[in-house]
Amino acid sequence: MWWVILVEGLVISILGSILHFTYGWSRGNKFVAIFSAVNESTWEHIKLALSSIFGCTLIDMWFLGDNPNYWFAKSMEFITPVIVIPLIFYGYTAISKKPILPVDISSFIVAAFASAGVFVWMLGLRPMGESGMYVSMIITTIIMVAYLLLTRFPMHNFLFRDPTNGKYGLAAAQGKVRRKRK
Repeated sequence: MWWVILVEGLVISILGSILHFTYGWSRGNKFVAIFSAVNESTWEHIKLALSSIFGCTLIDMWFLGDNPNYWFAKSMEFITPVIVIPLIFYGYTAISKKPILPVDISSFIVAAFASAGVFVWMLGLRPMGESGMYVSMIITTIIMVAYLLLTRFPMHNFLFRDPTNGKYGLAAAQGKVRRKRK
């Protein structure tokens, strides 16, 4: 199943990279803001990975969905970038004292392939049973709620703060996106 890691890692990396720009391309469309980055905060970069994983799910559930661990493995794939992206970013910036774009891009790619790797690894474990299903439902629900709400209603902490202007959520995007003419 190494090919699943390769394909999903590449799709998450490429789709996430494209989604980094779609909010600006849409001129600030609030629907597009749900799945695209609206600012440069760590959360918005996590959201790019989650959007891409959701996209992969729409396809891979047709090929791998009969695996008894599929939904548990998928919930672990969702949670991986939530952990990996901040660990790498805040880990290296604690030393460098500033973001370094090639490291940021590399950390996103690492998170993409780590997510796919965790997914495939979990698929290969012995069936998790009913308890695994409950855990996956809880994790997936929490991730979905966060995904859908935290750009519009961000928490005011380091994870959601845009380092370029110190603002949070959609407010951080104001002035960066040219609005449609009325």
